[in-house]
Amino acid sequence: MSNAISGVGTGEANRAAPQAEVGGIDKNQFLELLVAQLKNQNPLNPVGGQEFMSQMAAFSTLEQVTNLTAGSEELNQMMAAGQSLALVGHDVTYTKADGSTAAGTVESVQFGKNGFSLTVNGEAGVLAGTVTEVR
Repeated sequence: MSNAISGVGTGEANRAAPQAEVGGIDKNQFLELLVAQLKNQNPLNPVGGQEFMSQMAAFSTLEQVTNLTAGSEELNQMMAAGQSLALVGHDVTYTKADGSTAAGTVESVQFGKNGFSLTVNGEAGVLAGTVTEVR
């Protein structure tokens, strides 16, 4: 099984993994409930195989949704990076923090923890999301 199921993995990958929720609980809580159920079941009347398989199928589905969400977020970041890089050398109009508009040529793109920012005519920190026109 994958590292996410066994709970073993490298630091950054586990911290960055999204917590998909189904029915109000995340995948770790679901697994904890399943283990608690198995530990506390009546040995004379254990959980039936069909019910156990149904629970494992639900957990597998939850795990796949979590993986899909992580992949989707990574793809969105890559697309945003590509779109920002495509602006280099283009003239843009953007909205400044005070609400006024400015225009200039995109000189570079900076990649930071909080996303991407542009340098336009020497002014760094222009958020790519504030661009209103590209020429």
